Amino acid sequence: VNEAAIAATRRGGDKVSFADFMTAIERIVAGVEKKSRVLGKDERRRVAYHEMGHALVAASLPGVDPVQKVSIIPRGIGALGYTIQRPTEDRFLLTTDELKNRIAVLMGGRASERLIFGGAVSTGAADDL
Repeated sequence: VNEAAIAATRRGGDKVSFADFMTAIERIVAGVEKKSRVLGKDERRRVAYHEMGHALVAASLPGVDPVQKVSIIPRGIGALGYTIQRPTEDRFLLTTDELKNRIAVLMGGRASERLIFGGAVSTGAADDL
């Protein structure tokens, strides 16, 4: 709530809106937007395919949290892009199949890079696991 109030103040609002809460959640989950980290056209393209790989695998497998947002805006310490999934319920136990599906989502970015760029996978997939 505090982060949402800060977002409302930054935009000059006198009330906290739903958009302010979404901005706050994104800032907490993905980190601060790095406007100084400018990607070239080829890197943006690669990051976009990488993140869409995560999203496509998540959309195609059962028992995986739905994708809420995909972005290629660099944030945090090293993330050049990110895919945020929104849990539909609190889960404390996972079956083996559910765990494998979650790992598949994490590997989806790497798989996408291999398919699109002919096996030339970047170091962007290094932090996915």
